Amino acid sequence: MRNALYSYGRLAARRPWQLLTAWLLVAAAVVGVWVAVGTSIDDAITIPGSDSSRAQEIQNAVFPASALGNGTLVFHDADSSVTSPEGRAAIEASLLAVRDVDGVTQVVPPFPQEPGQPTPRISADGHTAYAQVYFDVPPAALSEQDADRVLAAASPATDAGLEVLPGGQLAQAAAGDPGHRSELIGLAVAAVVLLVALGAAAAMALPLVSALVGLVLGLAAIGLLSQVGAIPDIATTVASMISLGVGIDYALFIVVRYRTARQEGQPHERALGVAVATAGAAVLFAGATVAVGLGGLLLAGLPLLTSLGWTAAVAVGLSVVAAVGVLPAVLGVVGSRLDAGALPRRRSKRASKAGWWHRIGERTARRPWLAVVGSLLVLAVFIAPVADLELGQQDGGHDPVGTPTRQSYDLLESAFGPGVNGPLLVVADLGDTAQTDPATVQRQAAALSSALADVPGVQSVQGPRVSTDGSGALWQVVPTTAPSDPATGDLVTELREEILPPLATDGTQLHVGGQTAAKIDFTDQVAERLPLVLAVVIALSFLLLVVLFRSFVIPLTAALMNLLSVGAAYGILTFAFAEGHLTGLLGLDGPVPIESYIPLILFAILFGLSMDYEVFLVSSIAERWHAVRDNRRAVVTGLGSAGRVVTAAALIMFSVFVSFAGQDNPLIKMFGVGLGVAVLLDAVVVRGFLVPGIMVLLGRANWWFPRWLDRLMPRVDLEASPAADETPDGLPPTDGRVAVPAR
Repeated sequence: MRNALYSYGRLAARRPWQLLTAWLLVAAAVVGVWVAVGTSIDDAITIPGSDSSRAQEIQNAVFPASALGNGTLVFHDADSSVTSPEGRAAIEASLLAVRDVDGVTQVVPPFPQEPGQPTPRISADGHTAYAQVYFDVPPAALSEQDADRVLAAASPATDAGLEVLPGGQLAQAAAGDPGHRSELIGLAVAAVVLLVALGAAAAMALPLVSALVGLVLGLAAIGLLSQVGAIPDIATTVASMISLGVGIDYALFIVVRYRTARQEGQPHERALGVAVATAGAAVLFAGATVAVGLGGLLLAGLPLLTSLGWTAAVAVGLSVVAAVGVLPAVLGVVGSRLDAGALPRRRSKRASKAGWWHRIGERTARRPWLAVVGSLLVLAVFIAPVADLELGQQDGGHDPVGTPTRQSYDLLESAFGPGVNGPLLVVADLGDTAQTDPATVQRQAAALSSALADVPGVQSVQGPRVSTDGSGALWQVVPTTAPSDPATGDLVTELREEILPPLATDGTQLHVGGQTAAKIDFTDQVAERLPLVLAVVIALSFLLLVVLFRSFVIPLTAALMNLLSVGAAYGILTFAFAEGHLTGLLGLDGPVPIESYIPLILFAILFGLSMDYEVFLVSSIAERWHAVRDNRRAVVTGLGSAGRVVTAAALIMFSVFVSFAGQDNPLIKMFGVGLGVAVLLDAVVVRGFLVPGIMVLLGRANWWFPRWLDRLMPRVDLEASPAADETPDGLPPTDGRVAVPAR
């Protein structure tokens, strides 16, 4: 690998335009196909083997139209009743026009079709009503244009003075694409950090270009792969967030290594070869560590987590490709112009001899206990709120005020009660019973309807709706509590364990489904698989560091330090969202529950990113240790060398992650705040003070490793640089070690 990367770097210096053209052609082909086919999105939550999944399967089989997109159209008149002659006429005229909208297959009006029928879609005070609108495309295919056409068709109601709002999937479509404002803000802040860290506009621009190339390639690859299996919309957002963060960081390390080689007097061709052979190999290893963390999500056995895991891993992988493949070609073109647009600098003699992080290392070496205890106290402040962490579910009532989903949620809740926003579905698989004994089926249906209506916590029951072939039936059960209320979860459990089993006779199967029930099943399975995911990710990361550093102590302390960073992220989420202390600042109007899978995803991502910073720091320390065999001196000089770059990288990633907190989706806000603050804490507090302090206290024990095991394990050398006497064909053969530099 070392020779191959070095040769590629030299090739990029000799033939930059040819390489860059080849990369651009490949990127254009991939992006062109992606633009043509798009990204297949599916936000439905499925849990294989669960009761809600079985209910969904039966529902899709006997009611195929239910698998397609649908939504509600809410009508509200604050001054009079919607059932007045004028109000009813306006609503009926609107729904008649909605039926003619392209893509609409059915409209179920709020008014009864026959005298004496119940009116569950009209509020008790008569001021609010809602209609069901069904489409001929899947939910993910509903667009903002579809919502706009439906709302435009409802103009007779708005002209009559009624308020008309979209609800459900229609409201999600009406919210539209959040755009790229968050990414642009993150890039702008990252550009400022890069400009200060690198001191030149040209050098600042290269990591941004590399990251953007990796982002576009990653999204294109994800879009193409989604044609095999659709992914949730949130997966592309999380992938974009991680891709931008690591993409800028990885490119930064290569640019810094190239610039250092040039400042040491090496010619352009050799400097670029050295940068790719050392920093490039380090980027490959760093990407692998992040992939290990993300790969752990696949063990959960849940489609949502699997999608989040592989999409983020693909995004990271393409960021690595952009940094190691495309960036060297761009550096080959830029060459000596890397310092164009340099900032004026004033540096004191003291600063030139020993940087800020070197001086911190000296103080840590003199008082390691102070650094360790002080760091732990700082982390304890951030971790402490975890004691009050309670996982829950989010619903439209947690969206920012003024968004389409929140407006319709609040209006329906005030008119019909909170449960109308998350009805449960009781699905019956009747098999052949309906055809052989229809009278029995009718008795069962009546008994089930009566039993459901009598359950405490049930507000109303609609149904049964029987399929045309008589093989299935469906009831809609509206709870008295909101979808996110724990009492709704208790109701689902009661229905499954106590109410439905006695009624499932004569071969009839009864299941509880719907998105609310699916989220409850999802939470249960996450809790069941969590220990396995944690154990595998920690074990694989530990083994990687054992091979890398030839030590048991360093990987063990790294795993413990990473867990502290993850704990800090959990504490931040609890304080900011679950307890609501920062929700006002984040555009929310109250506490927001933390979804069950958020901690698991944060663990997978943060563990990988923390390993990156551990590698960046300890590889620098290890280089000095192998040179001087003085642990204290190695810690001081290694921190002094790596601290500035690691801090700059963390500030960049913090900027990118936190910028996503500006999006409306509370889940994205949680990812942005949790990841951003935790990464900054990890780089500054954990890697800057805690790890060096512990390494000073442990002394030579850091580097203990059995000789017999050292002979058996493969070598990955993070310090070696190419020899000065390399041949034109590459580097001379080494002892089998793969060279990866300390940054």
